[in-house]
Amino acid sequence: MTYHPIRSGKAAMTKTRQITAALTALALLGLPASAEGPSSATRNGFTGGDFGTHSLSQESRDASHYDDMMDDVEAVIDAMEGAHDEGVGRYDAAPADAPSQSFVAENNANLRKTMPAGPHSPSPVVVELFTAQGCGGCPPADDLLADLSGQSNILALSWHVDYWDYLGWPDSFARPEFTARQKGYNLARGARSLFTPQFIIGGEVAIARPQPGELMSAIKREMAEGDHLSITRKQDGARVEIELAPRGPLPPVIAVQLVRYLPERSIEVEDGENDGRRLTLRNVVAASDVLATWDGKAPLRLNVTLGAGKAADLPGDTRHALIVQRMRDGRPGEIFAALTLD
Repeated sequence: MTYHPIRSGKAAMTKTRQITAALTALALLGLPASAEGPSSATRNGFTGGDFGTHSLSQESRDASHYDDMMDDVEAVIDAMEGAHDEGVGRYDAAPADAPSQSFVAENNANLRKTMPAGPHSPSPVVVELFTAQGCGGCPPADDLLADLSGQSNILALSWHVDYWDYLGWPDSFARPEFTARQKGYNLARGARSLFTPQFIIGGEVAIARPQPGELMSAIKREMAEGDHLSITRKQDGARVEIELAPRGPLPPVIAVQLVRYLPERSIEVEDGENDGRRLTLRNVVAASDVLATWDGKAPLRLNVTLGAGKAADLPGDTRHALIVQRMRDGRPGEIFAALTLD
């Protein structure tokens, strides 16, 4: 972490709170603080270094950092809106901080072409974002996820973690179990620390600093792998009957999870790094439960009643999705299939 001189007393107090919060969060999470020193890289206001090598932190950033990243986000959104045009153009190399619009649009236009043909509906690629209302570097990543949430071949989910609450703004969507999920992903890869924002693609590919072009490339690669199992469904009102059948060898421990999420929420932040900002968030996870543990051999049948159980206490616009995911030593891994239920 690189420290910069601070002139005002208020800024000094904020920096002190940031450092204390980061160390406290790492201690609570059981992860050692990294001592990488000034080798931490910074791009568009993000710090934290390569995946799994640096401690949780966000450097103080001025408005220009945020505006620069928002320029990238807006470019990606514009490109995606025109992605139905097959004659978008070819990819030419571009700096990491300014991804080529034609690259993003071309990849988005061709995503469906990579899906295998078959009688079942192709599974969407699961894109998870670990974020927080109190994380100053997260709004651009939240905007990227919001754009992805409009793609039918992508299941975009926003998991809010609680280790930024110590900066003075408690995240209303954060849950300890969501932090534990991110920790599980990182520990499974030998990472020493946590940071936000962090994307996980298909339960396998981690992107520490969300660059739009890198994100789209990872999604395309995940789609090119095809489906590991087939999912069939029958629905009668709120009752959904689901059958999972393997299309090849699968690991012996697979978790079938029901994820409940809120399609859109707006939050006025009144403290912390995003003090004064209005955040518009998409596909915010409200709850997640394991419905069954499967060995991946014989077909598995299960029934889900939408709006029942924990969902009865959630808002009326709550949506539901099924995630079929490898578990190893209780830690999440590769996602084999996903299904939106409403």
